[in-house]
Amino acid sequence: MLEDRGAQHDKIPVDKYHDPATSYTMTTRDYVMRPSANGLSGPITLTLPPVAEAKGRLYSIICRNADAVNTITIEDNNNDSECWLGDIVLNGKCDRGLFYSDGLAWLAMVSGSWPGASTTIPPGTTPSPTTLGATTAAPQQ
Repeated sequence: MLEDRGAQHDKIPVDKYHDPATSYTMTTRDYVMRPSANGLSGPITLTLPPVAEAKGRLYSIICRNADAVNTITIEDNNNDSECWLGDIVLNGKCDRGLFYSDGLAWLAMVSGSWPGASTTIPPGTTPSPTTLGATTAAPQQ
């Protein structure tokens, strides 16, 4: 029996987005996120949907508000992504990331740097969060 694969790739209306101001676990329907972190909310965390459930989908995250203290951290869901190289920390207005699930791993295209975007972490090493912003930051040791 043939599956209707076209249904999962329907066009996403531009007016459908979520703008959390508190920590939030994304669902497979949260394609466009515009989070804000400020003095009232404090730092927040966005958890990507389960990588297997999101297979073949893209997710856009752009900060509406964030700074060095009130950051937005993006993490995978229960460490379910193969080769997840550490949480991504956004710390400036308009910092962004585009995330694609191949069903086994999250592939991230982010502004700034992220471990794995251009570097390889040695086996047995636990990476720390990388800060993204106006300047390129190296992984913290």
